Amino acid sequence: MKWCLVMLILAGVTRADNSVDADYSILKCPDLNSQEEIDLNEIMGKWYVVEVLEHKVDPSKPNGSYKVNSCPIVKLRAVENTSKYFSSLRLLWTEEIGDLEYTFRIPDVSRKPGFWISTSVQNGTLVERGYKQFSGNVHVMKAVASDMVLTFCSRNPDNQLYSLLLSREHILQKSDKRGVHNLLGRRGLKIVNIRETCMNNAAWRRGSFDLIGWLALIGVLSSVFFGSW
Repeated sequence: MKWCLVMLILAGVTRADNSVDADYSILKCPDLNSQEEIDLNEIMGKWYVVEVLEHKVDPSKPNGSYKVNSCPIVKLRAVENTSKYFSSLRLLWTEEIGDLEYTFRIPDVSRKPGFWISTSVQNGTLVERGYKQFSGNVHVMKAVASDMVLTFCSRNPDNQLYSLLLSREHILQKSDKRGVHNLLGRRGLKIVNIRETCMNNAAWRRGSFDLIGWLALIGVLSSVFFGSW
């Protein structure tokens, strides 16, 4: 069964609106320090969503980490104004069940390139499936060549707070994931749930490697066994 991950994210934060930790129950986004030096041109293009990190308690499910049978892709594209100045960007979320396009404004490109504000409603095929519109801020908590972390926060009435861990490849090393978790913790963002995605690609690669290794072993054993006759 294929799940719509973006719907699962918003369903979770909506159910948790009336039962959240005291730190996040106030109807405003926490003060977050995004990465100061970011080359916006370098973060454009295709990313894989390898984890969704929820920062609000959902009493309807246990805390912890679990896998979701989905591998969403995020594509970032710069939007230039009439003077060819990089002032906003578009984020296209795509998964098997549909897509969504977000538009963000960057109020201070030179001093705070990692702080974005949503400027319009989202468009895409997932809107027709009852998607709950996001209106708020995005903080780029980390942006390096291999991975990036975007923290989404919306104010009243939705009061959503979650992060996306993005990678240029399907797989991100566990040490890199732990580093991101520690970074968010130091920034005051407690992780209460982790949705792991793009796991089937990793399993397929491991399965292919195991199959090749098994066939090679059979070949060696066969040559030894039959060669002795």
